[in-house]
Amino acid sequence: MKRVVERYEAQSRHYLDNAAASIRKGDIGKASEFLWGSMAEAVKAVAASKGITFYSHRRLKEYASELARELQDKSIFDTFAHANSLHSNFYECELELRDVLRVAEEVRSTVGKLLRLIPERESTSEE
Repeated sequence: MKRVVERYEAQSRHYLDNAAASIRKGDIGKASEFLWGSMAEAVKAVAASKGITFYSHRRLKEYASELARELQDKSIFDTFAHANSLHSNFYECELELRDVLRVAEEVRSTVGKLLRLIPERESTSEE
């Protein structure tokens, strides 16, 4: 399970980096999808660190809600919901850069918070 956790964590960080690069290039559609992916992978990493796996979008959303309740941190689910709205922006491209930038900061912060929940990581990466 440790490898699964590490894979989700690495993918989450990779997507955050790609989101930043896409924003710099002005490709907010791709940035939106990368931000959503980063958030989703971070939630999966936390779940996997607890021995929980799931493969449906619905279960991912439920787990984000469970985490927010468990930690008494509403921002986790709020950020998940905002990132989920970015997912549709990849296809529709209706959001403006300022909207994506606002959510990007929210996602970056929440992903960092989530990845810090993973116990006894051997990762040396900084948020």
